[in-house]
Amino acid sequence: MGAKSELIRLEEIPWEPFGGQTREIFRKSLSAKAFPSGFKASLTLARPGGVFPEHMDPYSHIFYILDGEGEASVEGQTIPLKKGNALTVEAGKKHGYWNSGQSDLILITLNIFEGGGWK
Repeated sequence: MGAKSELIRLEEIPWEPFGGQTREIFRKSLSAKAFPSGFKASLTLARPGGVFPEHMDPYSHIFYILDGEGEASVEGQTIPLKKGNALTVEAGKKHGYWNSGQSDLILITLNIFEGGGWK
């Protein structure tokens, strides 16, 4: 019926460069097998000085900060990020973030596609 449960051992998964125009941004997928449509989750690492440039996506985000500090830009508004904060960004809104601290910024990134089948 549903997807098989899977334990993901994060310490065994290497950090992958995010790529594109990002600088010093890395990720580990948390959901590639369990949720193939409508939802994606990643553990994201931004090294000090790391930047995820402003862009727009066709899906919404929730960014939950696990450690470190940084800043985000959403539609031109600068928002401070720190451990324990969660930031939501609606689909189609221009956004980006960067690590403004002296240590790694670690966050969980949730990507939610509208109409993903949840009732």
